Amino acid sequence: MSLDQRLESPARALSPGMRLQGWGTGLTLLAVWLLLIAATGLYRPDFLSHQTVLAVSFTMSIVGVMAIGQGLVAISGGFLDLSQPAALIASSLVAVRLSEAGLPFAFVILGAVLTGMAWGFANAVIIVGAKLNPVIVTLATNFIGLAALYFAFQLAEVPLGSAIHQFGRAKLFGLPAIWWPMLALVLVVGFLIPRTRYGRRAIAVGGNRMAARARGISLKASRFAIFTAAGGFVGFAGVLFCATSGPFNPSSANALQLNVIAGVILAGISLSGGRGNFWLLLLSVGFLSTIPTALVFFGLSSDTQSIFQGLILISAVAFDGYRARRGIP
Repeated sequence: MSLDQRLESPARALSPGMRLQGWGTGLTLLAVWLLLIAATGLYRPDFLSHQTVLAVSFTMSIVGVMAIGQGLVAISGGFLDLSQPAALIASSLVAVRLSEAGLPFAFVILGAVLTGMAWGFANAVIIVGAKLNPVIVTLATNFIGLAALYFAFQLAEVPLGSAIHQFGRAKLFGLPAIWWPMLALVLVVGFLIPRTRYGRRAIAVGGNRMAARARGISLKASRFAIFTAAGGFVGFAGVLFCATSGPFNPSSANALQLNVIAGVILAGISLSGGRGNFWLLLLSVGFLSTIPTALVFFGLSSDTQSIFQGLILISAVAFDGYRARRGIP
């Protein structure tokens, strides 16, 4: 299929075998997740409780929204955005300051999202302007951003009783209210990416950069759009983060990075770009968000959690390489 056809058609034609393998990624994720829940439940029956569901869904909410932004960067061939922790904290700080100023909740969200988008745009300016590797640039801006944030504040927290504070503690249908926007965003983005011209352009740029350029797609414009949009998702994740985290400092979001990257890879969104299914983020992020709670029930410490997260990330990268060699979507 030509690139023109791929841009105009709503879905890429795949052989039955490749389709089965693509669904296999989701089924494998679901099986592993259920196995983890079953094993932990057998060891500690009290794991199977509403409190566990709340703990997992709280973690899913923030990591899931960040993973959407990371997935956009990956599927477009940008590899990774390693500046998400600093962007998240900067957006959270703006949300806190706007809340302290007494602005309506909608303006608080808007301010945080615009902060994230500005951060992503700044990354794109450096990457495109200086023609530098996105990973190196975003790694550097993360370090610079965190250092600058330490000059700006040491500890911040949303005002008690404010709209954002109440939103962070509200529940809807037995789940945290912050979980539902994450679900909606994953479903909407997963629906739009393969079915809209802009989404297919992002996939095309990631899949074959030279062919995309030959068909008149501006790689610079695509990179600006992707990084800016990805920053917007991180900005919204910043709202969820500060609404639920209590007092936080500039380093508070560093631990989220591994789960976000592993979630994107496990969902089948290739780091080399060109393929991936955003809907599978619900399974990969759900599985990764269950691990910390499960390890606590097994009596393991937070240090052990970091070891598991690192091993999962290595396994996810190896699996991504296997899928790329086999051409599995």
